[in-house]
Amino acid sequence: MSPVRKALLGPKAVRVIQLAIDFVMAMLCVVLAYLVRFDAVLPEAFAQQMLIMAPVIAVARLVTNRIVGVYRVVWRYVGVREAILFGRAVLSLSAVLLVLRFVAPPGSIAKLPFSIIVMEATFFYLGLAGTRLLRRILHESQKATNESSSDATATLLIGAGQNGLAIAKESLKHRAALGIHAVGFLDDDQTKRGMEVNGLKVLGTLEDIRDVIKNTDAKQVIITSSAVPSKAILELIDICRPMGVPVRTVPGLLELLDKGLSAQSLRDVRIEDLLSRDPVPPSMSMDDLRGIFSGKRIMVTGAGGSIGRELCRQLMALSPSKLFFLERDENNLFEVHREVEGTAGQGITVLADIQDRKELHKIFKEHKPQIVFHAAAYKHVPMMERFPTESAKNNVFGTKTLAELSDEHGVESFLMISTDKAVNPSSVMGATKRMAEVIIQNLAPHSKTKFSCVRFGNVLGSRGSVIPIFREQIRKGGPVTVTHPDATRYFMTIPEAANLVIQASTLGDCGEVFVLDMGQPVKIMDLARQMIHLSGANEDQVKIQIMGSRPGEKLFEELKTKDEGISDTSLRKVFRVQPEEFSQSTIDETLKRMDFAIRATDHDGIRAALEDLGIGFTKQESRMVTGSHPSYEPPGSA
Repeated sequence: MSPVRKALLGPKAVRVIQLAIDFVMAMLCVVLAYLVRFDAVLPEAFAQQMLIMAPVIAVARLVTNRIVGVYRVVWRYVGVREAILFGRAVLSLSAVLLVLRFVAPPGSIAKLPFSIIVMEATFFYLGLAGTRLLRRILHESQKATNESSSDATATLLIGAGQNGLAIAKESLKHRAALGIHAVGFLDDDQTKRGMEVNGLKVLGTLEDIRDVIKNTDAKQVIITSSAVPSKAILELIDICRPMGVPVRTVPGLLELLDKGLSAQSLRDVRIEDLLSRDPVPPSMSMDDLRGIFSGKRIMVTGAGGSIGRELCRQLMALSPSKLFFLERDENNLFEVHREVEGTAGQGITVLADIQDRKELHKIFKEHKPQIVFHAAAYKHVPMMERFPTESAKNNVFGTKTLAELSDEHGVESFLMISTDKAVNPSSVMGATKRMAEVIIQNLAPHSKTKFSCVRFGNVLGSRGSVIPIFREQIRKGGPVTVTHPDATRYFMTIPEAANLVIQASTLGDCGEVFVLDMGQPVKIMDLARQMIHLSGANEDQVKIQIMGSRPGEKLFEELKTKDEGISDTSLRKVFRVQPEEFSQSTIDETLKRMDFAIRATDHDGIRAALEDLGIGFTKQESRMVTGSHPSYEPPGSA
């Protein structure tokens, strides 16, 4: 029924028509069951039974449908869930008829033959589902006709899996909004060749892309599968770019859950897509996490940073009673509050420095946080080599102050975000983060607060990290500066890292250190080449310049030392390590030395104290500079 006709008739009239269709259909199903059962030659007794029971069963069907909720279903949106609902409605009445067959006295009009009960139920279910499905088919056909394919872009989908199916369905439902007219799939699974997914044919494998684009006149390619290797993506771009066909992709799982699929979410392939092609579904569902964090008062320190901001965004979706954005940078605090506060729950800005014990004490006393995510830290390695005392004040003493106040004010759980640079640290930044871990480890056994730490490597696209810097250098025409041709780093997307941190916080109990599975390390030289490639340039147009390693930097990062044990946890991609233990007297002595060095602005004193702690740090290695430009600190180095 067209929307205009439906509007003219009114909702009550439409409902009456729906009931009339079902009533007539139910009557016909009873009659058909008798005709099939007796080969169209009914004995007189059964003919009388049919005439009496047909209207009775038809009315009973309408009543049962009403009770079960069949008439709350919008016909044009019928799917698997609705089909199950129809089955419940049909079986409910059929079960009653079956009971009557056994309890009714012999000769009773209600004692229906078993075959009649089964056939009538089958026919009515097919009719009930069929009429609704037909309505959906007509609706979608009409919609497809109204939305001319000329208004949408002919699109070839790469990957005939679940994501590809979702895109195909959305493109059919919302062609005008998405601007997509899907013409078919390519998939490297040979068994899918020639098969159809949601009415779209699998036209071949990735090797067939040139011919398929020509045959279908596709104007764009969308990568729907996260399993497509980065090498294959670059080859697709190489093939499609000269043909004037852009290659786009869909966001990751966490981004889709947050924002949903829209025309704006479809975007060009970015380097982040090449470095994060193997996502693992979260071990804990949103409902699981909501059950833990809903109604809690949660504080995030460093809320304006890349990880802090994403933590706030994801935590807000878990319905906390209060979410405190603690940040010392006014602009960052304003931005995170503006971005996150309106999504759900109640966000409260807190402008403060974690080094200010007096102010933090007032904040804890006033707001009474139950859970603390400590993401505030100085993280830039070369900068902290120049200012070791500042690194110690913030990363060590700021963490110590925050942890002690959490213990004092009865915080339920405290999680500190650490770094892979804390393992066998070669930099002041890494050493101060390892010292912070040690402080947490030794405080935990004497506190009711559940303390823990999480280590992970670089997050893709975080501020000041290599990717946005490389992107800016490429935009300016180069050169792209790399410290060493063999340098490697671990990478993880910001949403995935934040999600795993939130999950890991549920495991912490007594100062454990958790590490996140970062996948395989990535060669920074390869990263630079891929980014140049994605930009449409080549290495002749945008040069790569080797600058030499900067103070404190390693060629490769580690997530645990050779002496630290590692074990699985109940969460995928989260592991527990057993770091070396330190006596409280050793920690206290190191803290006294560091405090003295800070007051004297003695940078070497900080290095010496960290070296003597025995965490694998040496001040000579920290100050070592290699390469042809020892005084130059290139902003784009890895």
